[in-house]
Amino acid sequence: MAAAAIETFQTQPLISQTILKTSMIRLDPPLDPAPPYYFGHGILAELGPLVKKFSPDRVFLITTPLLETLYGSAIEESLSQAALPCETLAIQDGEDQKTFRTLEFVCETLVDRGVSKASLIIGFGGGCLTNIAGLAAALIFRGIHYVEMPTTLMGVTDSCLSNKQAVNGTHGKNQFGTYYAPVFLFGDTQFLATEPAGSKRAAIAEGVKNGLISDPDLVEFYKVALERPVDRMTAAETHELAHRMILSKFKILARDPSEKHYAIILEYGHTFGHAIEFLTHGRIPHGFAVARGMCIAAELSHRLGYIPRSAVDLHYHFFGTLLGIDLSLPRNIETAQILNAINSDNKKTTGGTKYVLLKQIGECMNPDGDFQVFVDQSIVRSVLDAYKLRFEKQVAAI
Repeated sequence: MAAAAIETFQTQPLISQTILKTSMIRLDPPLDPAPPYYFGHGILAELGPLVKKFSPDRVFLITTPLLETLYGSAIEESLSQAALPCETLAIQDGEDQKTFRTLEFVCETLVDRGVSKASLIIGFGGGCLTNIAGLAAALIFRGIHYVEMPTTLMGVTDSCLSNKQAVNGTHGKNQFGTYYAPVFLFGDTQFLATEPAGSKRAAIAEGVKNGLISDPDLVEFYKVALERPVDRMTAAETHELAHRMILSKFKILARDPSEKHYAIILEYGHTFGHAIEFLTHGRIPHGFAVARGMCIAAELSHRLGYIPRSAVDLHYHFFGTLLGIDLSLPRNIETAQILNAINSDNKKTTGGTKYVLLKQIGECMNPDGDFQVFVDQSIVRSVLDAYKLRFEKQVAAI
């Protein structure tokens, strides 16, 4: 599905029409450093007082033109109530915008507008936009205060739960960046009301991943939960699902707050997924690309004798049948292109590229103590060729 279709939000904000209202709760992500995560539904009034605690001289809201139209005035009102001056900088979102060029534009524009060491940046949008805003905050004057406000289910439950800030390079995804923690995270699930169902399905794929790599009970939960189509979930159901997804990632991060040892299992499917996402210039969005990547990683795990065929089929059941994701690869992307992109992946080491693979449902392989496996490139090539052929045969049969 094209990125434009995934990122198209409904045109009417539901801030004053919510059927669900929750008290704001504070979650403490097991990260190092660990920004507090303020989470709820319909909690935007709490934003201003939280920002006020950092005594910024000015607040700069970085968002998209569409999100500014939908929610900009409400955010500015919350900040105004706390006597905080705010300026908005609207930029385009998406993988093709996640570049040095966009980063330079943001940094230079903020400096031109008088940003200071005492200012605070709010990144309000999807994962690509918040990465740009976060990296800009890290670079301006060697670091100014940053608040991350995700507007997608993927952002609320997954991408914000990391201190990673990055932009893409010419040869691959997230090649240039740093670790820089926001002063706090602000997740208001009311913003998900204007997110399309396709984007939510992409996020849930990441939630399913957390079960596949670490928690068989969570796998069983999703088997039941996903019997209800995503586009039929109520605001309350979406909120509760988001909370469950957040806690499932917390469980993994608790074992490795640095995200450099055990938590590397969160990259399951991402080596292939990032290559697909990059080569399609974001036309296959992150969650859908990673769903494909997980299926390929499962096929590779099976080829190496780690998991049975039934475990691979479970991937296709979740991502293809229950979530309705098109798992095929574009015909114009060759196996050699995927391998070239993988060879530029940010997880490549001096020994080559390593892969997060399954030992069984709920557990990853760990032969060298880093939860990754070196695989001969000829085997990877063979698995990719077979994966492409699987779907070409299905299309031919139709």
